[in-house]
Amino acid sequence: MGSVSESIAKSIMFVGTASEIWLQLERRFSLSDGSRKYKLNKDTYEIKQYGGSIGEYYAKIKYVWEELDSINVLPVVSVITPEIFVFLASLNKQKEEQRLF
Repeated sequence: MGSVSESIAKSIMFVGTASEIWLQLERRFSLSDGSRKYKLNKDTYEIKQYGGSIGEYYAKIKYVWEELDSINVLPVVSVITPEIFVFLASLNKQKEEQRLF
C-alpha cells in the first residue's frame, strides 16, 4: 500500500487479492479525464454536511478536491516554441504597460 496515495490506499485497503486491487483501480480510473472531472465537480456540489461534524464534511470535500487536483496536472513545457515565446513576450509588455498606470 506504500506505493499509492493515502486516499487510494483507503479505498483498496480491504480488497482480498492483488488482482482484485488492479481490477478495482482499473474500473476507478478508466473514465476519461473529462468524464471524471465532470463527476468530481458534480460531487463537490452534492456533498452536504447532513448534521455531521465540520471535520467530517471537510474531509469528504477535501478528498474530492484532491482527486480533482490529481487530474489537473499541467504538462511540463520542455521546448519553447515560437508561439510560447510570443505569448511570454506579450505578458511582459502587458506587465510594463500596467506599471505605467
